[in-house]
Amino acid sequence: MGKRHDRISARQLGALALCAAGVPIFRLCCRVHWLWTLAGAVAACLMLSGLSWLLNRQDRTRPKSSHWRGALAPFLLGGAALAAWVGSFAFPETAGNGLAALLIFGLAIWAARIGPAAVGRCAGILLWVTGMLYGVVLLFSVPQMQSRWLLPGPGGPTDALLVWAGLSVPGVALCLHGALGSDQKLPHWPWWSAGSLAVVAAAVTGGILSPPLATEREAFRTLARGVSVLGVMRRFEALVNGAMLMSAFSLCALLLTAAVLLWSGSRRETERTRNQTK
Repeated sequence: MGKRHDRISARQLGALALCAAGVPIFRLCCRVHWLWTLAGAVAACLMLSGLSWLLNRQDRTRPKSSHWRGALAPFLLGGAALAAWVGSFAFPETAGNGLAALLIFGLAIWAARIGPAAVGRCAGILLWVTGMLYGVVLLFSVPQMQSRWLLPGPGGPTDALLVWAGLSVPGVALCLHGALGSDQKLPHWPWWSAGSLAVVAAAVTGGILSPPLATEREAFRTLARGVSVLGVMRRFEALVNGAMLMSAFSLCALLLTAAVLLWSGSRRETERTRNQTK
């Protein structure tokens, strides 16, 4: 990993985390009643903001033991493979296609090998694109919402727990704390932005689709298929498909980058310990 690419700015890290959050938001959170989504989102945001605050107070110039961190790398690698597999479902034509998942995984490996800076620059561009695509669908869907479907409905604490778990996944970006510049701090805005977006997506999805339809696996794609502009049906699912593909790539690249950093940090710690014992 070259020195030019081993640093990431706080803004790029935030963009990477928020772009990666598109996967749990629009594949999981939007299928949960907005009240339970709100509960899970607040819990996840408070947890990640608290961890960010604690990490920002740490002295990054002091060497830290990273043996246990290296043990997390295989789990992150498995999570990246799962993210690539989820990405293959972005388009119905490639749903479950191993070659499509392998292509996403390969591109994410390529970006992660270059370094955090490259992944961060890529996310800085993708965030604007995905935000526009998701935003268009949400914006044009609002006029079709029905207030009666926003009333307290089915669901329970388990749903809030699922939302909390889903929104915690982009928190892997905290593992990139050591890759920030010396004058940079972990941002808090990506966690609260992701949580707010999850609540909005859940409210819009539940407020337009009937309760049974709102809990289906492809609920947000169904929503995009029925969006109308000036009374004319416009099939916006292609926008959702493209945005979901970019979000899945960002999540895969985030997990792989974190795995590389943790593994390399563990190796450096092992070498330093070995040199001290000689």
